[in-house]
Amino acid sequence: MLRALELATYAIKGCRPNPAVGAVIVKDGVAAGEGYTQEPGKEHAEIVALKNAGEKAKDAELYVTLEPCSHYGRTPPCADAIIKAGIKKVYYGYLDPNPDVSGKGIEKLKAAGIEVERENLDGLIDNFYESYHWFVKNRTPFITLKIAQTMDGFIANSDRTSLKITGEESQTELHRLRSFCDAVVVGGGTFRTDNPQLTVRNVNGANPEKIIFSRDNFSGGTFEENWNSMLADCAKKGMHHILVEAGTTLAKKLFEMENAFQQFLLWTSPLRIGKGLPWNVASNGWQKNFTLRKTYMQGKDFCEEYSFRHTENF
Repeated sequence: MLRALELATYAIKGCRPNPAVGAVIVKDGVAAGEGYTQEPGKEHAEIVALKNAGEKAKDAELYVTLEPCSHYGRTPPCADAIIKAGIKKVYYGYLDPNPDVSGKGIEKLKAAGIEVERENLDGLIDNFYESYHWFVKNRTPFITLKIAQTMDGFIANSDRTSLKITGEESQTELHRLRSFCDAVVVGGGTFRTDNPQLTVRNVNGANPEKIIFSRDNFSGGTFEENWNSMLADCAKKGMHHILVEAGTTLAKKLFEMENAFQQFLLWTSPLRIGKGLPWNVASNGWQKNFTLRKTYMQGKDFCEEYSFRHTENF
């Protein structure tokens, strides 16, 4: 399933607005075929994997990150093709929130005598499809804001020069997160100072689109108007998940807005620098608008994951 999830990340750039899906067919413990979702109107991940497997698909197992579709859209139902190929067991990662599909693909497979089991990699696949679920319900991208700070609350040196804050484990996790996203947004100041690559390097996966959010890219308007304009443009492109790697100015502005993002990741390293640029100059008391979902360690870094209260139970 982990390989299927990796394949799904490669689908993100081309399959939107459809969900990115990866599939692997295993026969006698050996991968016999694999695939990921193609551009809209073309083959879904399961079909690509079945074609690659050919006759080996009979009595094989299918690992697929999202429930196979059971309805006619731009393409025929994947569930029908799975049944016809003679797959004996299907492991799926996430139940499709699309009302045209949700639960119906599973029901069709079971009715055909195929064993079905969920495998979500300890919540990793839930994380991957949270943005798709949000997009289906709200028709706008799911926004994750990520900030890395020192133990004493700084995200850069006083002269705005970049500062390596978190350890290797957190860097790897950041690259994994980027691979899950359609685009990464940074502010104009961060881009001019750091010129970040914003690519996926420490894990396998596709690079997200880079978006520079700067006054230079808009003709007037308030910060909020420009932000909403950017999100509307991303929604038109079918983008499900946007990661914001914010500097001081962008973080401050986003915390001043209402409903600017849905998820907040705050990573704190043991590093202390005494003085520097803080990220929360005007956002004291921000916790009242958020629910702490979980805390965990990434190497020596302490990580907090928050959701904006209006995001819960969407």
